Amino acid sequence: MSAEDIVLVDDDRVIQKMVGGFLERTGYKVRKASNGIEALKLVNARVPDLVITDVRMPELNGIELTSRLRGNHRTAGVPILMFSDMGEAHHALAGYAVGADDYLPKPFELAILEAKVQSLLRRSAGVSARANRGRVILFAHAKGGVGTTSLAVNMAVLLAAQASRPVGLLDLDVEFGDSAVYLNLHPNQTLADLKAAPGTLVDEALFEGFVTESGRVRLVVGADLPERAELVTLPAIQLAIDRLSATCQYVLIDAPASFNERTLTALDTSDLICLVTSASLPSLKATRGCLDLVDKLGVSTDRVRLILNYSTTHAMDVDTAASVLGRRPDFVVQRSEGLDRAANSGRPLATSDPGDPLIADLRKMADSMVAVLAR
Repeated sequence: MSAEDIVLVDDDRVIQKMVGGFLERTGYKVRKASNGIEALKLVNARVPDLVITDVRMPELNGIELTSRLRGNHRTAGVPILMFSDMGEAHHALAGYAVGADDYLPKPFELAILEAKVQSLLRRSAGVSARANRGRVILFAHAKGGVGTTSLAVNMAVLLAAQASRPVGLLDLDVEFGDSAVYLNLHPNQTLADLKAAPGTLVDEALFEGFVTESGRVRLVVGADLPERAELVTLPAIQLAIDRLSATCQYVLIDAPASFNERTLTALDTSDLICLVTSASLPSLKATRGCLDLVDKLGVSTDRVRLILNYSTTHAMDVDTAASVLGRRPDFVVQRSEGLDRAANSGRPLATSDPGDPLIADLRKMADSMVAVLAR
């Protein structure tokens, strides 16, 4: 196993030499920076296993550095240990507020530093290498109104009926998500209420307060009001995916029509990406651009499934749609008059009318995905 990679950020050369040398002798690989700007360059070149940063630094201090790391989908989950001079407790509070995982006041004993480093790395390794992790399926779309939420909700119900464990459903449309409406659920808490520092709210019993259940579907909602959307942090999203994947066989993520940092966080953790489009020209053109973006992001084509959902009237045929997309869809879902009725009743079509032809299409899609994810 290769040595864990640590980025050490401090403008004090003595601290760099003392702490860096100690960590290297302990067996870690250490890259050093004198301020937040230099640290960001090192992190962008290669995401480390841990960042250790001082608070007071020129150009970009530790608080600002931590905030930037937590705001990027690639680095939102990197453990961060912050230290500053003894007696400046407000720095610790500010660090925790922007997402630092732990704090160490100067001066400190190197044995205490080592213990905190080991603890943070163990916690991070436990999250990333969790055994029996549920498989994550992202439902994304380039344009609204293509029926993505109804597909995700009904797929969750179908998978829950055949899975050995529950199925998780994470609604990441933090402004106008309505997965709860489709399931007639009323969550008491959303991820906008998750204000703890990253890594602190991992207890299952505590996380259950953010879960609302419908049968064997476990729903977590991003936010309940558009004005609270900005309160949903990337670490909170990663925590939700981790906790759901620990208890569920599959985790379905319903993303908004935007490839923002939240969606990219979900994309990075997904085993499969279901890109949904309707058979209308604006949606198809936007989806083709989305396919190009996914390719530029380096996502393997094996992870992407293109779904043509006949959610609208006056739609073009599959061959014409394929010519606009530049490829044929992997799945075609026919239109159903029963979807609106099911949504109005708060009972997914898979439950209220399991014989509907649309549900037959989704069953074929579910069987195919289960087979792929089982490999």
